[in-house]
Amino acid sequence: MYDYNGNGNGDGDGDESMTYTCPVCGFDELDEPAYNEFNDPSFEICSCCRFQFGDDDDVEIEEGLFMQREETHAMYRQAWIAKGTPIFMPEYYPKQFQLDGAVTKEHLIEQLKNIRIFEDQ
Repeated sequence: MYDYNGNGNGDGDGDESMTYTCPVCGFDELDEPAYNEFNDPSFEICSCCRFQFGDDDDVEIEEGLFMQREETHAMYRQAWIAKGTPIFMPEYYPKQFQLDGAVTKEHLIEQLKNIRIFEDQ
């Protein structure tokens, strides 16, 4: 099961192959959770959407007032989709789901379901 921190893939037995889900684009092959149990960011960069946890989610609206993480994730996701869903590091993204350096539309819908953007009707 997925939680907001991107935890959820793997079987929980401590296996080094466990992966995590990007809360921005739904890519489910992050090496670390986006945020740990103390809500600290990993500073990992998603190889799909290029979001860096701890940097891109630190958006100051005005002096001392910051956007909520969920808001920055949604804003970044919208911009990434508007740009055509470019894949930041195609060599780390499944080739069968790429088309001209971007996530295929069909797979994007499936990928966004990982973060509950599209629910099955």
